[in-house]
Amino acid sequence: MHAGGPSVPRYTVGDFSRRMQEVFKRVPAFAYLGISGEISEWTPRSNGIYFTLKDSRAVLQCFVYHNRAAKFGPLPIGSAVVAFGTVRVAPWRSRYELLVDSVQLTGVGELYGQYEALKERFRALGFFDRARKRAIPAFPRIVALISARGKGAEDFQETMRARAPQVRIEFIETRVQGLNSDVEIAEALDRAAASDAELIVLARGGGSYEDLFSFNCEPVVRAVVRSKIPVITGIGHTADHHLADEVADYECETPSNAAQFIASLWQRGGERLAHLSVALDNEMRELFTDALQRGDRVESALANVWERTLARRRQRVAEAERSLSAHHPFSRVGRQAQRLTELRTRLGDWPATTFADYRRRVDSRGDRLGTLREMTFSRRRSALDLATSRLQSSDPEKPLERGYAIVTYRGRALRRASDVLPGEEIGARVAHGSLTARVETVFADE
Repeated sequence: MHAGGPSVPRYTVGDFSRRMQEVFKRVPAFAYLGISGEISEWTPRSNGIYFTLKDSRAVLQCFVYHNRAAKFGPLPIGSAVVAFGTVRVAPWRSRYELLVDSVQLTGVGELYGQYEALKERFRALGFFDRARKRAIPAFPRIVALISARGKGAEDFQETMRARAPQVRIEFIETRVQGLNSDVEIAEALDRAAASDAELIVLARGGGSYEDLFSFNCEPVVRAVVRSKIPVITGIGHTADHHLADEVADYECETPSNAAQFIASLWQRGGERLAHLSVALDNEMRELFTDALQRGDRVESALANVWERTLARRRQRVAEAERSLSAHHPFSRVGRQAQRLTELRTRLGDWPATTFADYRRRVDSRGDRLGTLREMTFSRRRSALDLATSRLQSSDPEKPLERGYAIVTYRGRALRRASDVLPGEEIGARVAHGSLTARVETVFADE
């Protein structure tokens, strides 16, 4: 008979599923039966609960309606049971399954028993203690990804490329299920711990309870514990939980969740940096404004001191000028000349000899007066020059031209270094401008 010949039966997918259902109905043994196995999945849905029975040779998909499941309640993963019901074909998936009517517990189950025994032993060793766990680095730059090639690893890498492209991913491939896969995972963890990575991600994209059981095995758990580098797990889905999750430094539900968590570390760091930058700008602006205000106050106080000092100096100069004017030789000569004129007038009627004698005396006195005038003028000029020199030396601006400065502290001239403490600000007036400085060290005279 040739393929595709006219004698070959042909069916639609729906017809085939319906015929298969009829086959099961015609077999009396499939009408109602009990099947023993170990529960490896338990997934509630809106129409009912889907779960899986497994033994060492096969896996059977099961379904139970909510009203039936309410009678025996949720069953822990690993429970050994006998499920009673009818075999049916699910046409929308073209597979057979057991429509469960009731469930009878028969024991804990081999895998679940191993899980509980290891969990109690690891708890007694302190592997689950929070104090033992390592801190996750704030900005991990190199991440070692331990996983098999597949959907889980691809989800992690795609999420990291999209949200944190600056992070370098070192992929360490290993088997994550099957015989001796736990040993291979432990060896991959040891290689990652010896690398230059700053964070390790142990990931797998879901699977059945028995497929994921390698992550409950002792080699994997001890490798996570002894790693010097923090470890994040992203194994399975929301309902899955493993001993590797218990001892990991941080647990995520899926590989993509682990990538999102690492990306969020960088995002929070960026937000923190932006916040600190704004705070620094505000603080610098406040410090600058305060410094300007203090500078204005110091400048105003220095200007007031300068104006008062200059007014006092000008008053003293005016008083000195008035005193010098009263004792000026020209003033004295004027008075003497006025007196001589009066004497000439009084002597006008004296005899000629007396007049001549007085004239000689007057001439003699005139010569002496001229000499006296010159001498007095010279002394007064010297005194005036000396007073002018002293006045100029008292000018507060003169020392500034020679490189000196007027130092002020809190608006007053500073004379002793011990009046200022390190860290305080002082002002200085120089020949051309003024400045503000901060005291670093004070050296007081012994």
